[in-house]
Amino acid sequence: MRTLSKAVFSLLFLGLAFFPTRSQGQTPAAQAAVPEHLISGSPLTLLANWFNGEYERTLNNGTTVGISGGWLDLDEDDYTGVTGILRYYPRQRAFQGFYIGARGGFFRVDDGEKESTPLGLGLDIGYGWLLGPGGSLYIGLGLGVTRLLAGNLDHASATIPMIRLVNVGIAF
Repeated sequence: MRTLSKAVFSLLFLGLAFFPTRSQGQTPAAQAAVPEHLISGSPLTLLANWFNGEYERTLNNGTTVGISGGWLDLDEDDYTGVTGILRYYPRQRAFQGFYIGARGGFFRVDDGEKESTPLGLGLDIGYGWLLGPGGSLYIGLGLGVTRLLAGNLDHASATIPMIRLVNVGIAF
């Protein structure tokens, strides 16, 4: 009987030693593929006569490049712009978490009397989430400012707010 108990104990011990449970630190399953592209827009800002749409592509795990377009209606001044964007995600996970970015491009400014096409440079910060089973639903928040550098702006503001109020998109 003692021999049977020792054999059962030995098999149980070997089973536990060579077949660890999850709680013993098994390596995690392979992570889902990281998306390389993101298309997003801010439908909520349409209520305030603002809109932005963006396309981003990963350069590496923590850096993306893209293009952004949008319009903004401030009192009598209308701003329409197309800018290139560069974003850095410090956690090295593109489209996820905190980011800081730079942008530059051209704007059309119409103050009701004159039109101008100035160059603009700006900075933005924000935070993004990839949700859903495949991580393809994107939700992002952000804000920034762009300074218009050239052009005859007359009464129009040379500083434009950049607001990503709940951008919604798809990552693939």
